[in-house]
Amino acid sequence: MKGISRIAIRSFLAIILILSLPFAASAQTPGKTSATIQLAVYVPPVLRLSLDFAPNGAANIVGYLGTNPGGFRNGFELKPYSIFNLGAARLVSNLTSSYSIVVQSMNGGKLKNQSSGSEIAYDLLIGGMPVTRYGDSFRMVTAMKTARDGTDLPVSIALGNIPASASYGVYSDSLLFNVMAN
Repeated sequence: MKGISRIAIRSFLAIILILSLPFAASAQTPGKTSATIQLAVYVPPVLRLSLDFAPNGAANIVGYLGTNPGGFRNGFELKPYSIFNLGAARLVSNLTSSYSIVVQSMNGGKLKNQSSGSEIAYDLLIGGMPVTRYGDSFRMVTAMKTARDGTDLPVSIALGNIPASASYGVYSDSLLFNVMAN
């Protein structure tokens, strides 16, 4: 649909230019009047976020403390003061006003061991910058305009100290990524 609209607009502009050529040439002769034509094109606002590690915007992050459980390939080992890259978020925006990237965490920004209930807090990084935590979600406010095809921003989690009381096993959290105009 976009391709058809662009072709129609380009055709319309070409026809106007071709039809205006005789008038532009005759506007120089005495006794003729000239006309100014203004063209205005509406560009709709675009604000979109897509993730290469979670196609539907919902990501499940999983790590393990201790030895790797058998058959566990998509997780990472939880180590103190480490950063784990989840993937990239492609942001597309032509807004001139601010907008927010909001990431809802099922466990309030903590990796949780489902067996023991132990929790390990983490920070979320988008584009290498820490994202502010508000209760059970993270929020990044920006007004960055991107290129037409968007900008890739790395998404990571950063661990601090792992509590001595944390039990060995698998830890997880579910994240839901959204973008919205402010």
